[in-house]
Amino acid sequence: MNQHLDTVIIIGVLIVFMIYRRIRRNIGWQPLKSRKMMTRITIFLIIGLLFFVTGAMHPISLISDVVGILIGIILAYYSGTMTQFEQREGHWYYRPSTMIGSFVTFLFIGRIIYRIYQMYLLGQSGGFQAGQSGDVQNMNYAIGNSWGSGLILIMFAYYVLYYIIILRKNYHKSGKKDIGL
Repeated sequence: MNQHLDTVIIIGVLIVFMIYRRIRRNIGWQPLKSRKMMTRITIFLIIGLLFFVTGAMHPISLISDVVGILIGIILAYYSGTMTQFEQREGHWYYRPSTMIGSFVTFLFIGRIIYRIYQMYLLGQSGGFQAGQSGDVQNMNYAIGNSWGSGLILIMFAYYVLYYIIILRKNYHKSGKKDIGL
């Protein structure tokens, strides 16, 4: 029992740290580090594709995933137009749209909180019930997860496209050769 509590605390601390870093990246001037952004694009793209492929097996999940990706693309495009660049001491910095970045972050946080609450309720009820009411509960659980996947894909689509936009804008501003994004 004590080991279970330690695991929950460690996971909680990691989640809080990730949220802190995400919020910090949405406020003020950020150093533009191309390699880091390319790594993030790759990671977000792979994880997002895994979510999408997993959700593509269910019609409700597929719809929510496509809607989430479209919303993420729209937010990234709009945020990319609002991003400002500045060169200091030979290095480029960018200032993201705090409002849009915070919105995407709070969607992510809301999804985590909702998922924890859902797991808590499931644990309180003793898990899935057999019979007709269990089928309804299983269906509600699956629908809740499918829309949650769509919310997560908003974040993945947003950051993949936003970082691509930032990198393209930076390379055009700095006069460097286009990197082919």
